[in-house]
Amino acid sequence: MVLPLDFLDTMAWDVAASGILLAVASIALPYDSVTGLIGEKNRQLRVGFAVAIGACGLYLFLSGIAISFIWPFTIANGAYNVLFGGIASLGGLVLMAGALALFLNVNLRPVAYFAVVAGVYSVVDAYAIATNGLTSSPLLAALGYLSFAAPAFLSVPAAHSKSKYWRWLFAVFALVFAAAWLYQAANFTLEHLQPS
Repeated sequence: MVLPLDFLDTMAWDVAASGILLAVASIALPYDSVTGLIGEKNRQLRVGFAVAIGACGLYLFLSGIAISFIWPFTIANGAYNVLFGGIASLGGLVLMAGALALFLNVNLRPVAYFAVVAGVYSVVDAYAIATNGLTSSPLLAALGYLSFAAPAFLSVPAAHSKSKYWRWLFAVFALVFAAAWLYQAANFTLEHLQPS
């Protein structure tokens, strides 16, 4: 079954929104690196971020599964299914795990370890994009994938350190990640809205 529409643009908007939410949450929520928990007096804000991040994660996960299994790309022998579907479904799982940890107010460190694995996957994707000339703009696409890897790697020191420096650094790179994907999203949408 081939889907009649291309939803890569909405996926890119969702990825950008995820980066913004992660950046703001990392600064706005009073995280205690010793316990790995958010202060309970900020419950409403914590739950709000959990719902928003979880919604982004669910959309990415479902989109990634759809690309992987029911939207075959006819070029490059399925490489694009792996490239777009794999990272979307894995990234969606990381976001949903983080959202659940926020919602339940349990330790975020295990989610950070999961994020690192997704970050490594993203680096491998970026390498494949650059070396195999995948997408119409391989360098730009590879940089977009690397922009995801940076906050994924920074999530571990941000979750472990008492220093706010690591959380701010995570937030900055999450915003860079969001900006890169806002640019991609706008280009995808403009391209999709071109009259035939």
